[in-house]
Amino acid sequence: MIFRHSLPPPPLADFVAMLWYCEGIAPAHRRDTIVASRDMGLLVNLAIDELVWYTGENYATRNTLRGIGLGGTQSGHFAIDATQPKVMGVQFKPGGAYPFFGPSAREFGDCHVSLENIWGAEAERLHQRLVEAPDIDRKFCILGRALVDAAPRAIAHDPAVAFALDRFARAPLTASVGATAKDADISHKRFIRLFTEEVGMAPKLFLRIGRFNRLLGHVSRAPGTHWAEIAADHGYYDQSHFIHDFRDFTGMTPSVYLSRRGPDIRHIPLPD
Repeated sequence: MIFRHSLPPPPLADFVAMLWYCEGIAPAHRRDTIVASRDMGLLVNLAIDELVWYTGENYATRNTLRGIGLGGTQSGHFAIDATQPKVMGVQFKPGGAYPFFGPSAREFGDCHVSLENIWGAEAERLHQRLVEAPDIDRKFCILGRALVDAAPRAIAHDPAVAFALDRFARAPLTASVGATAKDADISHKRFIRLFTEEVGMAPKLFLRIGRFNRLLGHVSRAPGTHWAEIAADHGYYDQSHFIHDFRDFTGMTPSVYLSRRGPDIRHIPLPD
């Protein structure tokens, strides 16, 4: 398997976590559950002109898009094929996709959208250029440049949203939506609207999913798993609160998660 990633230069650096490329993923299982996420991403299938994901009861509904797709923030879980012959993409930082696509990030929440529906014919031309590029570094260069060239607005956050993202990152367990709006010197209602438009989900849900993903990160590193203690350490006030979030964000219980988990905390192997 080949995996490469690249940290982009300015002005992308403040908005893009990484550009990545992967070739030859072929695990023994067929599908992975993808857990809830605050981040948007761009996915490019370099092998065929199609992207596939699964939703619904037992992930029985097969969904498809053309070969470049934009994945919005996700308040729930879905599944993908575990085998990915040749793919690349962009992982945006929270709120980082907003400058590069015309509609607000709110419109992409819990959605997967063909880039062709946003950029028109330029998306198909970009796909061909990425497929034909002779090496990985060139593919990264093409994709990064395409983002900058297509940006319909300034590559910047509203000051209140930038303030909130910084505070939520520095104090995830103690930051409150109301106090953040007050300290940003805007009304509570306006803050929620601005944040949701740029980030793709309301700030309260953003904090919930961030807390849950930090918990999964802790579990992946811990030699033993004591759920009650771990949940309390991450701000869950009781067991039912914790179990509710776990089911909402993964579609499974903590014990089932432990029996299935793999090396990636957001990709959970599904039994065939």
